[in-house]
Amino acid sequence: MKTTEEYRGDTLMEDNIGLYYVLDNEMKPSEELADLYTGKAVYEVIRIIDRVPLFMEEHYERMEKSTNLQGLKMTMEKEALENIIKELVGANNLENCNVKVIVFEGMGVQNCLAYISRSYYPSGDEVERGVTVGLLKLERKNPNAKVVNTAYKEAVGKKIKDENVFEVLLVNDSGFITEGSRSNVFFVNDKKIFTAPGDVVLKGITRQYVLDACKNCGIEVVESLTGVNELDDIEGLFLSGTSIKVLPVSMVEGFTFKSGSHPVIVSVRDEFDRILERYIREHK
Repeated sequence: MKTTEEYRGDTLMEDNIGLYYVLDNEMKPSEELADLYTGKAVYEVIRIIDRVPLFMEEHYERMEKSTNLQGLKMTMEKEALENIIKELVGANNLENCNVKVIVFEGMGVQNCLAYISRSYYPSGDEVERGVTVGLLKLERKNPNAKVVNTAYKEAVGKKIKDENVFEVLLVNDSGFITEGSRSNVFFVNDKKIFTAPGDVVLKGITRQYVLDACKNCGIEVVESLTGVNELDDIEGLFLSGTSIKVLPVSMVEGFTFKSGSHPVIVSVRDEFDRILERYIREHK
């Protein structure tokens, strides 16, 4: 176990926008922030629509895997965590939001923190026209684990702010694009979709449902890396993620694309929305 670090609650929960948060099954007002001692920590961000936590099963499974990769073991059951999330959303009187769950070990005891996290949902215009993204040469040491990494977050945040872009795509030492800093990325060419193999990226929950949408639409998906030098040959691309769902990209470092109107991307986006609507109906 690494040496623990001390954070004030307002540091660890810097993106908290809720009136209440939950720490170890106890609901607390946000103005009463505790000092938290954290060592290894993993997290998940779960989207809530109509008070339904989306894809809860997959989020819990990934959190279990992330804790295992960090040498930890989840002690809270899925049903208990789901109940905490629902109670938190209700206490904050919200219908639609994002909830961040952080599991960490502090002073030899496993803690679970849940709060309403700041989120941004793309506008209709951004979905129709697409967003601008940049490139950042950076590799995650352990892409399959969703861990708290301050240095990574700062490097990404600086790039996004300096270049005024929506997101940055990570480029490895070999010049291949792996994923977005907080999203997965898909490229379209010749009626096929290309995306990085699952073993080199964080296997996003939304990513798997996008793959299901592609299958439902009869679109072939090829798991292979796309190089920066191939961008000129790409017809279009899109991102996937908890808050953004399926989001077309209109520009990458000067390369422009009409991704928002590309028929393959439109088909995938529409099918993903149908999957989402069905999930919400079945879990209300």
